[in-house]
Formats: sequence, C-alpha cells, structure tokens
Amino acid sequence: MTKTQILASHREGVVRRCVEAGVVLAIQDTTDLEYTTHEATKGLGYINQTIQQGIKVHSCLAVSVQGEPLGLLHQQSWTRKHRSGKKKERKKKPIQEKESYRWLQTVIGASVGLVEKAKLIHVADREADIFELFAQQRCGNSELLIRGEYNRRVKEEMGYLLPMIEQRPTLGTMTINLERNPKRPARQATLQIRGMKVTLEVPQNHPKPHNLEPVEINVLLVEETEKPADGSQPIRWLLLTTLPIDDFQKAWQCVRWYSYRWLIERFHKTAKKWLTRAKNFNFKPESVYSKHWLLIILLLGD
Repeated sequence: MTKTQILASHREGVVRRCVEAGVVLAIQDTTDLEYTTHEATKGLGYINQTIQQGIKVHSCLAVSVQGEPLGLLHQQSWTRKHRSGKKKERKKKPIQEKESYRWLQTVIGASVGLVEKAKLIHVADREADIFELFAQQRCGNSELLIRGEYNRRVKEEMGYLLPMIEQRPTLGTMTINLERNPKRPARQATLQIRGMKVTLEVPQNHPKPHNLEPVEINVLLVEETEKPADGSQPIRWLLLTTLPIDDFQKAWQCVRWYSYRWLIERFHKTAKKWLTRAKNFNFKPESVYSKHWLLIILLLGD
C-alpha cells in the first residue's frame, strides 16, 4: 500500500469529522526524518546540513476549535538535492520553483472535499510568512492565521508594520496555558493584545513585483506582560490574519487558536519516534515512509 492510498483512506474519516465540526484549524508544519546512519537506504536527500541525510515531510493536521486533533488533511514528502547557485540567485526564482511553495499548495490541498462544507483556518508559524500566501486566491471557506517573521512595508504613514502596531492601545489581556517545548517548560502566560488593519506593500526585492498587488490584512501583536519565572523568553507573537479582529473577543479567539499550533509539533514528534526505529532499509524513501506511516495513522484513528 502506498502513502497516497494510506492517506486517502484516512482522509475520508477526517473530512467527515471536519464537516461535523463546522470550523476547523488546519495547522501546517514541516519536519525532517533523519536516516544518516542507515547506510543501506538509497535515494535520500540532505536535511539542514549537507552531512545529514533523510526525508522532508510537510503535514497539515486538522484540529477542532476546542483543540481536539481530527486527523491529517494533507501531506507531502520530498528529498532535497544539493543546492546549486548562490542564495541571492535562488531568491530570484518564482515561488512555484521554491521549496516554500509547499505552504501555498497545502492551503489548496487541505480544502479538497471541504469547499462549502466546513470553514478552514490555516495556522502556521513564521516560515509561512510569505507574501504570495497572503496574495493567493483562496476558497470562500478559507482563512489565514500566520505568525509574522518580517517587519513588512505597509501603505500606512509610518511605513513599516512593527512601529505601527507597537503604538496601538491594548485591546485587553488574556491568560493561556503554554505547552512545554524544547525552549521552555509548560506554564501559564498572561498576554496583552494590540490589533489593527494594514495594507502590506509588495516586497521591493520580489522577482516579479508587477504581478502582485498590495494586500489588506489584520495584525495582532501578542506580548507577555511579565518576565517568566523559569527564565525562558517571554511570548511575543506577531500574527497576520484574514479573520476579523473587530473587538477583544475576536482577537482573543485568534490568539487561542494560534496557541494550538503545538499539536502539529507533538504529532511530528510522535511520528519521528516510530519512523526512526526502522533499520536496514532496502527501499526507496517513499516506500520506507509509506510502510511505517500506517502506524501513525492508527495513532490518529480512522
């Protein structure tokens, strides 16, 4: 059974649960499956460093607005070849030729079978702060909730995003539970929220700026009010969203939904725990991946 067949069978149940839920968080993330020490494995690519060999995997996990995982909506895997050319030259490539195109593809792929049946809120971290993602035409049932990475140019008078949002009055404060991660233990955090609507300018260094138009987007700046007692870095999230933030309740809802992003990290951690136990592979990477992914599907349910 191939990976495609396994996921197609699993996805039928996921779509059904999404329709029942009505509003669903479609949380995206990328991980690496490292097989450097598996010398018998053929056809692997480099991951992060050229000495490490393995498979890149990008998943989209459906999660209810209450934080309950519903299953995999979309997924793709690939192997990297050694990069050619300088970084500056690679940046000039159209988005369709870049590895980052996976974020745009997943927004489309996750919606298959759900158009007009359920509302999808696409949630992703800073790696998905891609202008083309915000400019891309989406289904009417699709919204974005993305953590910002860049201090982007805006049409408004101050010129740049961060100086503008930092001067906005706070909408209110909220307390959330933060799950532990490699950088901090689990703890509660009291957050203050600022929000506004802006128009993002097309990036000046974009290879084809004339093909794009400025994009209106809602912005939230979420900051922890006190320094954490455990010594970890205080929360500071810049969130870009197509969801309404007309009042504190709507802004608070966006922050709470983004806080569920840890679920995709836990999913990948569980997947890697199972997948890296396989030894002495004599298959192509796709076959290796398909054979053992069934274990993860079983963990998620039908």
